[in-house]
Amino acid sequence: MIFKPSSVSKLFNECYPMAIGEYQNNTYDDALPTDLGIDNAFQHLEKERLAVLLQILTRTLKKQVLYRCSKVLELGPLVSLDLPTSTLDNIFTQIILLGEREPYGVRGGTLVVMFSPPPTKTSSPIKIGRFPLDPTKVSTYELHLTIQSTSPVKLKCANLWRRLQGKQEKLVVDDKFSMVKKKLYRSSTSSGH
Repeated sequence: MIFKPSSVSKLFNECYPMAIGEYQNNTYDDALPTDLGIDNAFQHLEKERLAVLLQILTRTLKKQVLYRCSKVLELGPLVSLDLPTSTLDNIFTQIILLGEREPYGVRGGTLVVMFSPPPTKTSSPIKIGRFPLDPTKVSTYELHLTIQSTSPVKLKCANLWRRLQGKQEKLVVDDKFSMVKKKLYRSSTSSGH
């Protein structure tokens, strides 16, 4: 029986989740050469899998998380929330590195997002929400991501300049964030009695 490359990779991803050895933010060629060896075929499947994971993470973070942040923080129409690409890439790297060795891989996780006030304030972080990375999978772990806005002085100067230009103010997410992994299961270990 002959399968198309995309159907084989789908079947393989569902049956045998692979760990991603390293994170690279590259664009991958969609064409699968026909003269690949078995090692190259697995490398291509791994690259395909990484591309799908990045799509899922981008959709979750950019659309759902930023929208919910705006609602929970009550930013309104005059202020927009900005997540720089470098910060987004760093968050993706951490999510992939922390989630790749789990039973369902990265897809088996739930992202719990907290927004911390600037370091000068002593109030506790505000919970933004819980976002399953793949709603079709049972979560086996949680990643607690705490983000914060940039330093108030920089932000105030930038927003003052934007207001003078007649533009919308921005609340910019700082590149410093914390991420903690919490397993939702106990690993079975044999104990010598």
